[in-house]
Amino acid sequence: MKVLLVKPPKLNQVWVGIPDIFNAKDIYLYPPLCLMTLSGYLKPNYPQHKIEILDTVADGLSYTATGARIGEINPGIVGVRALTHNLIDVVETVKEARKACPKAHITLGGPHLRVYPDQAIGLPEVDSVVLGDGEVTIGELANALEEGKDLETVAGIYFKKNGQIIKNEPREPIHDLNSLPFPDRKALIDKPYFTPAMRKTKCTTLISSRGCPNRCSYCSTHKLYRNRTALNIVDEVEDCVSNLGIEEILFLDDTFNIENEKVMDVCREILKRKLKLEWGFKGACKNVTPELLGLAREAGCTKIHYGVETWSNEGLKSINKSVTIDEIIQAFKWTRKAGIRSIAFMMMACPFEKTRDDVLKAKDFIRKLDPDYVVYSAFSPYPDVPVFKEGVELGLWKEDCWDEFLRNPRKGYDLPTFWTQYFTADDLIELFKELNRDFYYNPRTMMRSLSNLRSLAELKRLVRGGLTLLKMEMMNRGRI
Repeated sequence: MKVLLVKPPKLNQVWVGIPDIFNAKDIYLYPPLCLMTLSGYLKPNYPQHKIEILDTVADGLSYTATGARIGEINPGIVGVRALTHNLIDVVETVKEARKACPKAHITLGGPHLRVYPDQAIGLPEVDSVVLGDGEVTIGELANALEEGKDLETVAGIYFKKNGQIIKNEPREPIHDLNSLPFPDRKALIDKPYFTPAMRKTKCTTLISSRGCPNRCSYCSTHKLYRNRTALNIVDEVEDCVSNLGIEEILFLDDTFNIENEKVMDVCREILKRKLKLEWGFKGACKNVTPELLGLAREAGCTKIHYGVETWSNEGLKSINKSVTIDEIIQAFKWTRKAGIRSIAFMMMACPFEKTRDDVLKAKDFIRKLDPDYVVYSAFSPYPDVPVFKEGVELGLWKEDCWDEFLRNPRKGYDLPTFWTQYFTADDLIELFKELNRDFYYNPRTMMRSLSNLRSLAELKRLVRGGLTLLKMEMMNRGRI
């Protein structure tokens, strides 16, 4: 059976804290690593099936063009990755898939299904949804469909049967991540993927764990944390460098340095194998040390994306982030001393920020922090996190305000994607502009960005970033 794994177009996402212009294809283009991971598992373990991946974002496809491509491929199974905030894109993709391949079995997987499987299986053109780790589940689903078996034999799915919704037993999570094959990067090796602040020409992303053990009140990441060994991680790095010509890797774990010893073991193994590449990671300020940073730089680490979030200890405590401002400032100082570029992720208008002056205190804090780049986002209460319930208790929105959208995703819903206890959406957009202007229009930032340039490709990306800042000035509530 032909199985097509689809990353849907990125045309109608619900606001998630960062305006669309900063999430656009010309700012970054990540490979669909989750779909590559599925393909990497299915091809050797279920060789009787033909597996293909369709990245509609990389290909610049509209909904209609996506349907046409699906029709050309003519799969027996169409698997679409779903996030809560891209549901409109998912539904439009599914509609086009159904028109193109009326007899295909359409299934959804991804983070959305962990929280909202009941709403997802109720979507009209959807035949089944996959809950949890999908590697084995998709393979067994393909086998069952090809052999004409009852889908009740497939653990980890909900499916429709004679107008009824059947909820199968859950599947045990994959605890030994080392047992999984590497992602199938060869399937999309010709796509022009790139990451923020990237310097090299050919890059990829890599995930060395699943889940996150931290309990930040604004985050919807799965809390079941599973890790891979350093040897297994570097085996994948070596495969990327030696067999695929990859020059730069960004580790996309929610927090790569939860265990410092693992990170240091990765660095030592990269050095031992004499692998030549640049790499970066998403990290926590609390865990870094001068020893770790020095070793990471020696092993090729050139950038770290730090989740800073806010400018005060009161704010950090209010969102249950177990770090102090002094630790954050120290981490950035150590990072610069090690010769590694730093990116600070900041959330503006958190619930404890009650006035315009409160929000703009981030300016002085960022100057003290002195990162190479800063990424601002508006504090956004995801519908499945603790802080969302706080908004319900304060009367900012109703507990069921997402329900109708989840069951019938389309444009026009007024969803609570800003914390509006003290500010209107228009207020927040203007504050967002002011914070970005203060950092990116600063001559120091401009000179540092120019002095860091290493290639023509990097210059082109810098120019695109500058144009995005100009677009930001035109932004209003209707264009986020």
